[in-house]
Amino acid sequence: MLDRRFYAVILIFLSVSACSPTGSNPTQVTMSDLVGLWDSSENTGVKKDVIYTRVTSEGAIIEYDYDGDEIDDGLACYHVDTGSLKNIEANRFLVATDMHADKQFVIELELLDAGNALKVYFLDENDPAKTVKSQIWTRVTDESLLTDEPTCGGR
Repeated sequence: MLDRRFYAVILIFLSVSACSPTGSNPTQVTMSDLVGLWDSSENTGVKKDVIYTRVTSEGAIIEYDYDGDEIDDGLACYHVDTGSLKNIEANRFLVATDMHADKQFVIELELLDAGNALKVYFLDENDPAKTVKSQIWTRVTDESLLTDEPTCGGR
């Protein structure tokens, strides 16, 4: 009886390890892990601010903020802002942009759900060991989602 349980545990362990993705260390995020379109929408109470973020292989970051959502309550168009993303160490990236009040800030990233989700930690500029806030972005599988959407022009 003990031998059967031992072999059953070994068989389960081997099955789980064989099905687990190799090289999926969530703290070793590379630029290639980030390339694509992400749903980076934010919830404020019961209202949703619809935002998408695209990252290119060259390190460009493009934010599409829908003006006609419950938060912005504007036109049926997207405000488009750009910036750059640079890996500075392990899972920390420097974001340089005009899309936010700060011109540059450091974020820490963690891959979730086999790379289909991303946890973004916004770090305190005075104490990078502290997290100011965090968000979970989900990968958008339809890369052409924003291809024909109208832009609102500059902010």
